[in-house]
Amino acid sequence: MNAPADFRLSLATYQQKAVDAISETLRYVAELHTREPQQRTRIARELGVILLQAPTGSGKTLMLGRTLEATRGKLDAKTVWFWFAPYSGLVAQTKSALSAQCGSLRLRDVYADREATGARDGDVFVQTWASVAVVKKESRKVRTDKEAALSIDSMIEELRERGFRIGVVIDEAHLNFGSGAAATADFYLNVLSPDYTILATATPSDAKLEKFEKDVGLKVESRVVVGRDEVVKAGLNKVGLMVGVLRFKEEDRALIDVEMATLTAGWSQHSFIKDNLAQKGIHVTPLMLVQVEDQAEGKEDPVARVRERLLEVGVPEKAIAVHTSGEPDPAFHTLAYDPEIEVLIFKVAVATGFDAPRAWTLVSVRPSRGRDFGLQIVGRIMRVHPLVRPFHGTEPLLDRGYVFLSDPDLQVGLDEAAADMKAVREGIEVLTDRLEVTVLGNDARAGEVFSASITHMSAEQAYAAEPVGERAEKQAALGLLNPSYVTASPAQLESAVAAIGAFTESEAPPLFPDLPELTYSTPRLVAATPKGDHLVKYPLRRDLGIPHALIREELPSLYDIEGDLCPQIAREFCRHVPMANLILAVNSNAELSMRDLFNAGQTDSRHLNVRMSAARIAEQAQLQLSFNDGIDPRRIREAIEAELGRICQKEGFDATTREIRRTINLAILRHPQALKEAVRVAQGLHIRLEDNEPVPEVQFGPKDAVASKKGAYGAFIGRYNRPELAFAQMLDSDDTGLVKWWIRNPESETWATRLILPTGKRFFPDFAVGIAGRKTKDSIALVEIKDDGETGRLQSDSNTIKIRSEHTDYKKVFWTYQDPEGIFLKAVWSQSHNRIFPSGPFEIGDMVIVN
Repeated sequence: MNAPADFRLSLATYQQKAVDAISETLRYVAELHTREPQQRTRIARELGVILLQAPTGSGKTLMLGRTLEATRGKLDAKTVWFWFAPYSGLVAQTKSALSAQCGSLRLRDVYADREATGARDGDVFVQTWASVAVVKKESRKVRTDKEAALSIDSMIEELRERGFRIGVVIDEAHLNFGSGAAATADFYLNVLSPDYTILATATPSDAKLEKFEKDVGLKVESRVVVGRDEVVKAGLNKVGLMVGVLRFKEEDRALIDVEMATLTAGWSQHSFIKDNLAQKGIHVTPLMLVQVEDQAEGKEDPVARVRERLLEVGVPEKAIAVHTSGEPDPAFHTLAYDPEIEVLIFKVAVATGFDAPRAWTLVSVRPSRGRDFGLQIVGRIMRVHPLVRPFHGTEPLLDRGYVFLSDPDLQVGLDEAAADMKAVREGIEVLTDRLEVTVLGNDARAGEVFSASITHMSAEQAYAAEPVGERAEKQAALGLLNPSYVTASPAQLESAVAAIGAFTESEAPPLFPDLPELTYSTPRLVAATPKGDHLVKYPLRRDLGIPHALIREELPSLYDIEGDLCPQIAREFCRHVPMANLILAVNSNAELSMRDLFNAGQTDSRHLNVRMSAARIAEQAQLQLSFNDGIDPRRIREAIEAELGRICQKEGFDATTREIRRTINLAILRHPQALKEAVRVAQGLHIRLEDNEPVPEVQFGPKDAVASKKGAYGAFIGRYNRPELAFAQMLDSDDTGLVKWWIRNPESETWATRLILPTGKRFFPDFAVGIAGRKTKDSIALVEIKDDGETGRLQSDSNTIKIRSEHTDYKKVFWTYQDPEGIFLKAVWSQSHNRIFPSGPFEIGDMVIVN
């Protein structure tokens, strides 16, 4: 029901139908009570319950009030009504509406007026359940007999003795009896024990209604359902509901405070509506509702947070009101009519029943939203203000409500709510003049309930139940078990398989010296060098042209070079990043897309300037600066600030220190690889190349190891995973004459070649290969083998740094992996996509070219 009018409203057609249907049912039930007084309880609980289901804004309070007026003096016995609202704020709102629109009803106060002697037919007590049925001071007073006043229990008893019947109206019935359900149900059944019960709800939830019926032992046999279409036609509900979604530039996504952006979008829409109303001479100040979450223990107050952000968006402080108490203040509803207030911050409880006819826009920053959220919140912004009704259906901007969510992935509640509301059709299903109940226009529904007994087996149980032979074959296929061991003795097989168990690749078991015929090593090992008497020496084949040593990159102590290194990093960074374009960049251009939940195909979009979060920018930039443990990020920042200050002075930019720091933060975040590249280049100026650790003259391996034509030791010895072994075999079988020799480059061996990464860590490519015609030191090419190109591991931060790195003498490292058919593909870095991509088959000839 909208704001109380100073004249009596005429009922819309659907409202009059509802009033007539409910009134007729009450008269019929009253006659039953008179004819069958001994069946009072059964009639009250099975036939005397009526449900009014109507959208928020359809005038439920008006329909119920006019129904009580229409039945006053028309029922078989005088009736006193007890009207229950879920919150005290709605009590004041209801009383005000009934007083203005249902003048023949006498409103009474359960706290101050509990006299039965002066009762009149049609008296209405409006209160909350908490005021009469919850154990607290106020309700104890109401329930206690005193010398000056009866308790409500005694008053009801005396009313019955005087021939009155009791009627109950439960507004917002989807909430049932609230937090004190047990005490409330007892009060309802055993103290009120009403002859008539009218339930009113905007939430079409059969599940909750069924729960209510079960909890209280009632049956809802009469329903009056009002469809949304009828309310829209009458000009009481807006035509559509638009849901707005913000989409940001990829490079700015991490820099934007989504909550701030959502509030900006909401305030922007609110301002459009305000301007439109003013242009049309409609003297209404629109209201924007902002729903926040409850405050978690030890966390920031969400109301204070949102208020601060609204002020940053540009909302005047005096235009912001807050209401978050669990039980609203009785004067709360007047906020909806105060033109000075343009934004109302609230929590969940206020969503129910709050009458705000001038609300068009809702911003929800609450993290969890469901179907009930949609049904209740939608109602807050779907009412049509009386002054706007003359324009109803002619102004698309004013004919819609607007919802903006801080997380667009949580729109499901709104979608479900819209679907439910669209599915509701007008209908009246009430008692006829017979005792038997006839439901009009509704076929009987039958449902089947079936169940199945399912045996659940844990992964461990399933593993234990699997035959040991099958487990061994699976482990061998995964590379966790040497294939030759599948033919081992049963005892060895059982022991080995049990030792591996159901390990994942990252949990592979260590070596077991008591099983020398097998090696349990890293995942997918297919060739291994066992320990024991089976090892023989394999000499290094100098005849293949293998150099005396491989060149290793070494970096002096960063502490010793930091004074020169940081300025060099700063110069390189500023040389590659367009700093001048970032100095004044404070906003990001976002796309605001909106779609209508009630009218398919109705969409709208526009661009919106969203201020990037200075705190978010600074925080994220600091994380990016800390990628190298050996370099103090403060020294890098100081050096870049000094370099950018020099550039600004040279180019004539009058930038403040704050603007320079913000620019640096933006540059680091918008160009995430530039800083690492700058460190790589700067470190390269200090890297030492060493070759003082010779390639070992011999390696140990099994005496029956497979011979190799071009392997550094003439045999496939050492440890390889499947792709590494396949690649070594491809090198060994090369018939182009390009591969002169190859050697496995073991990680962390002192003689192995390595690169120094921008992170300060060392990178050991998997293979060093002598390539005829390659113009590098000793004609060496380095190759890194990856497991596969489909998993996220290939795109890890570590790999994206490695693939961009270059050895001082051997140059770029070649990267490759196998496709599902076993073909080796080239892996290359795409600067534009900021990720690794395949680039055709890997060819031996590729390694001749120095890149």
